[in-house]
Amino acid sequence: MLAGEVSGDVQAAHLARAIGRLAPHARLFGAGGPRMAEAGVEILEDTAQWGIVGYLEAYLRIPLFARRLRVILRRIVDSRPDVLVLVDFPGFNLRVAGRLSRRIPTVYHFPPMAHGRRGNRAAVLARLPVRVLAPFAFEFERYRAAGADVTFVGHPAVDLVHPGVPREEFCRQVGLDPLRPLVALLPGSRRQEVEALLPVMLRAAEVAAARLPGVQTSVALASERLEPHVLGALRSTRVDAPVVRGRTYDLLAASDAAVVASGTATLEAALLGVPMVIAYRVSRATEWIARRVATLPWIGMPNILAGRYIVPELLQEDCRADRVCEELVGLLTDRERAERMRRDMKEATRALGPPGALHRAAVEVLAAIHARR
Repeated sequence: MLAGEVSGDVQAAHLARAIGRLAPHARLFGAGGPRMAEAGVEILEDTAQWGIVGYLEAYLRIPLFARRLRVILRRIVDSRPDVLVLVDFPGFNLRVAGRLSRRIPTVYHFPPMAHGRRGNRAAVLARLPVRVLAPFAFEFERYRAAGADVTFVGHPAVDLVHPGVPREEFCRQVGLDPLRPLVALLPGSRRQEVEALLPVMLRAAEVAAARLPGVQTSVALASERLEPHVLGALRSTRVDAPVVRGRTYDLLAASDAAVVASGTATLEAALLGVPMVIAYRVSRATEWIARRVATLPWIGMPNILAGRYIVPELLQEDCRADRVCEELVGLLTDRERAERMRRDMKEATRALGPPGALHRAAVEVLAAIHARR
């Protein structure tokens, strides 16, 4: 199993558990992070901090990733696995697939996003003997049109995203008042995201609380490695915002509104029916490239699923504390608007498929082994 950065580590860990339930004696090993290790995967290389935000930023680190690629390829070949499972991490894993898929049965879980993008990502995988497991129906259609060996398994979030405890109990456990409105801040799973977005989010929450006395704020910690950066941002603000560790779903479910960095967390908030504003900011160079790659006017997963704006997106110059604050205040005071957003998100997330995505993905992984034999 090969995953990079926090989001891939999480998805690979869920898949590892599903494989373990179907094949308890299987040996799982590979490159990943702490979530995969907790799921029983023997970690040969720690990739949890390999994620980079931005095209130019990744380009400048090509020599580093080339060295890492050589190490990973050697590790995989020496280990002689029955099947290679690639999870997300497209810039790296596409190269691994190109080098090894003709030698080792290969399955790609959470393949590179092809919908809404220019380029030939789907065609690249279509030319390789790779079994593609699409989490979205529109990704399945794009890969099928390119001629890839693809199946639609659905999105694991349908099964996984639910609170563990009621709102009242959660609030008491983390020191929040269950009777006061709550705003959740989710600044992302990469250091660059936290440093760029959390100060803006905290300032917006501070002003919103001044305009709406009684509003409280909490920050979701995506990874323990981000804690110093989150705490550093909190020290520079007057906002009293408890940091929630490992309980993002509980926090979202208990919240009246959220400010969320673009990514998987927007999908999770949509599934939990939390009115939100999406905030994101990248370098100028990355923005310039992204605008020439993207074919959709939105970047948030709820909007992509819906095919229209149902959730506000504040990007680049618009990702400012005053703009975020205005959206937050609107969500907290306009009940009709908040309820309409909940209905739209519920409708959009139906496109994620039925429950059981991880079981279907695990069956595909094991089938690749049996097909080889």
